[in-house]
Amino acid sequence: MKRFAGIVLCAVLLITLAAGAAAAGKVTLVLSGWQASPEEQQLVKDALEVFAKKYPDIEVKYEPIVEDYSTKIKTMLAARNAPDVFYVDIFWAEPLMKRGMLLALDPYMAKTGTKRSDFAETLLNGFTYNGKTYGIPKDFNTLGLFYNKKMFDEAKIPYPTPDWTWDTLRDVAKKLTKVVGDPAKDRYGICLPVDAARFRPFLVQSGAQFVDKTGTKCLFASPEGIRALDFYTSFKTKDKSAVIPSEVGAGWGGDAFGKERVAMVLEGGWLIPYLNNNFANVEYGVCELPKGPAGRGNVYFTVSYSVAASCKHPEEAWLLVEHLTGYENQKKVLETGFALPTRVALGDHPFFKDNPNMAAIFKGYAYAVPWQFGEHSEKIMNVLNQAIEKVYLKNESPEKAMKDAVKEIDGILSE
Repeated sequence: MKRFAGIVLCAVLLITLAAGAAAAGKVTLVLSGWQASPEEQQLVKDALEVFAKKYPDIEVKYEPIVEDYSTKIKTMLAARNAPDVFYVDIFWAEPLMKRGMLLALDPYMAKTGTKRSDFAETLLNGFTYNGKTYGIPKDFNTLGLFYNKKMFDEAKIPYPTPDWTWDTLRDVAKKLTKVVGDPAKDRYGICLPVDAARFRPFLVQSGAQFVDKTGTKCLFASPEGIRALDFYTSFKTKDKSAVIPSEVGAGWGGDAFGKERVAMVLEGGWLIPYLNNNFANVEYGVCELPKGPAGRGNVYFTVSYSVAASCKHPEEAWLLVEHLTGYENQKKVLETGFALPTRVALGDHPFFKDNPNMAAIFKGYAYAVPWQFGEHSEKIMNVLNQAIEKVYLKNESPEKAMKDAVKEIDGILSE
């Protein structure tokens, strides 16, 4: 009964807010995101059709940005001519929040009865600054351990389980590696590219903290951070059980996995449609990432629907955000298998029982850190990539590579 009363109250609030918009005449909003896949664009268009019927006095123009989205949207925000509602990647959300370029949504959320607790806290925190909410995550991904069932069966190795540890992963990767001297026939246990995003979960699993309390000193040169880099690179430098994609004629890890040149990769849910469309004969499964010395760890990738601080119709813009991130729209997106929901009420949806691969990726958010390093994310990511590359290609020790990286990161943090 209380739940029903709450739904009625929320509906009344939405009608009241919409009536206010109608009284002011027809309002036009611009919605932007990057040039996404045809599937994502169709989902957005479908959602906008429903929104148009719900709010006939609010017209939404959907204008995806084709090239260099982040640079263009930041330029538009600085010039105060940004779209009303647009994607904000968690990777570069923090500086936009700090500089007041985004609208705090809390007052508008209150009007429609939308609570922060409706969404996964871990994800929502990535768009929170000084206690205020500057975006609602539209969906998300974490990394899962994709494994080739045929290769495991041929090696008579049981499929991965959530109880796997670092030692298990390393041991199995060695057993699955078969190098016969013919590049077309060589098979490797795992693909571990020069990529800070794939490396980040191991830092978390090792117990390495990013910065100290002041936020000006990077702590990755700690024993835990060095241990993570040593472990990540040891598959390639010591065991010869890992490769980077280009070494097996692949453009990225998912491609190497699809071509069955590697038995395992760390990828997100985006690999599932990629395999279905390009390598439909590959039999695979997905498991949560192995546990490290400090326990579980992962990284999450997410994008918010945010509103520009310069938006002339903030109430109507919020209604659009509320609709796009609402229960019914997220439910529809989930049921297509395209993306994972950020609304906690959808966590026990029957979809996950029928789709264990997506369920494994979904579970990762509970112990994941956001894919960002604060205001200087891109620079710090590049430094970590260089550290991995130095170990891989220049035979530099993980300790030296990480210590040098931290010196550079400290300089970036002081900018």
